[in-house]
Amino acid sequence: MSAGIALPSITGVMPGVGYAPADGLASHVQTLAHPDIAHVPGVADAAHQAAGHLTDAAAQGLQELLAPAAVALGALSGALLAGRAALVTTQVLAAAAVRAAEEQACLEHRQEVAADAARQWEAAAFAAARANARRAALLARVRRAARTAPPGAPRPPRPGLPGPLDPVGTPLARLREELAVLEDRTRRAEAAHADWVLRSTPPPFAEPEEDDTWQRELRARRAAVLDEHRSRPDAARDADPSAARRADEALPQPPGAEELRHEDAVRIGAELLARLDVAATAEDAAPATAAVRHAIAAAATRPLKARTHLREARRFVADTNRAVRARRYAEERAAAQLHFLETTAPQDADPLPPAPAETALLRRMLDEGRRLEPHEQRQVDDRVAERLAELERRYVERMLRIAVLGTDRCDDRPADSSHPRERLVRLDWTPPGWGDEHWLRIVLDGERARVATMRREQPGAGARDAAALALDDERCRGAGGHLDRLREITRQLGVALDFVLEESGTVPGTRGEDGVLVLDEDTAGTGNSGDVRNNRDVRDGRDETRPRYRTAPTGDR
Repeated sequence: MSAGIALPSITGVMPGVGYAPADGLASHVQTLAHPDIAHVPGVADAAHQAAGHLTDAAAQGLQELLAPAAVALGALSGALLAGRAALVTTQVLAAAAVRAAEEQACLEHRQEVAADAARQWEAAAFAAARANARRAALLARVRRAARTAPPGAPRPPRPGLPGPLDPVGTPLARLREELAVLEDRTRRAEAAHADWVLRSTPPPFAEPEEDDTWQRELRARRAAVLDEHRSRPDAARDADPSAARRADEALPQPPGAEELRHEDAVRIGAELLARLDVAATAEDAAPATAAVRHAIAAAATRPLKARTHLREARRFVADTNRAVRARRYAEERAAAQLHFLETTAPQDADPLPPAPAETALLRRMLDEGRRLEPHEQRQVDDRVAERLAELERRYVERMLRIAVLGTDRCDDRPADSSHPRERLVRLDWTPPGWGDEHWLRIVLDGERARVATMRREQPGAGARDAAALALDDERCRGAGGHLDRLREITRQLGVALDFVLEESGTVPGTRGEDGVLVLDEDTAGTGNSGDVRNNRDVRDGRDETRPRYRTAPTGDR
């Protein structure tokens, strides 16, 4: 083996990863030792091997999977999970909230729960993103209602919510407790705002009439619906795509015209309006409210017409609920995306790509309550995806460093790039038993990971003898096995790293130099030893016509 390429992908986000430099990460991983690590099959023996063995790095990384509740979320892990939450659907976030609640219930009842920190932290972080988004969307609705309320009308009640959740640096058990509190307070605030809409807004939702029997019935039934909303978590409903359809089908149906009485029209009309979504405004409720009023007025003398109006009211309520849910989901998604785009990296880390235009669009959407145009939503999604890709690149780099920095024979540093927007990282790693003459060089360019078997360059040494060539062949044959071990460790750390290798001999170079491997895309896979070169050769003027570096299109990833 002389060279290979892999397209790294993240299969699971380890929770305790920050923006710290590589040596800081190595120290961090070593401090996370857990007493149960000796009982993990294969890890106990690895922990007692020499520091130069990759399996020791595996022992250091695997400990994060043993005590998830004790692991605090790192800044990089938290930002990456927040970015993923900003791109998934409301149903996915709600399903994660259901899983987080179930895992917490298992712990509270002292039942066994899978000790998988990555999986549990993803569920908790997604649930926190959903809770924060619901909080921000509710506050935006309250602000809009306060601005549009008529002069002299009562102001909407202050939600009185706790601050948004910040999972970074918080142990999992405490985050779950804070999550439960925020969700409970949010449900209560949503119900209080919906009650204010019913009682305090002008016609048509609360129009005074001589006979207000149907409105007293409406207030009583709406109160029962809101009590249910306050007391019952709704993540399971949002996670089930068929739950909304079943709720619409369960709306009361008017009886036959010959059986419809005035009291039936009052009861059914009040029940229909009571089942409006808690985020519905007076304007949302107007069509259904008008249909109910007409039905009640006609019930005594024209039951057939009253039945027609009740059917219209039922259809209006179902349509309104679908529209309000879509608007609420869009607002919550906008809130999650705004939070992610406003997140900044620590001062000692490279700044994240700014997004002033997109954050302005999202703020305006929340302030005005209007949906983004399709091209605006695509613009926001593209910016979120761009920032998420940058965080994924940093995460892959951190995990690969954790995997190899557990050894005592690894050099790493930023590497030169021929493209001003690229940031390359080179790791020179000497596998156990290889001595000083050979090593593996791994270069990360954000899209790909490249590897080559290197040998120490000796200028002026003349032709290499048979023993040196035989050692080259031995190192090339053994490189695949070491990379298989590296792949297994990165897999346990949440990164898939499957190298496609080509046999073409070793590459001369200097260990620890700034040179970067260059793999020609138009000749890769031919087995030609010229496919892999050291950038220093290019800089020295040899083979200047060959390209130094090419970037794979993002869509090919």
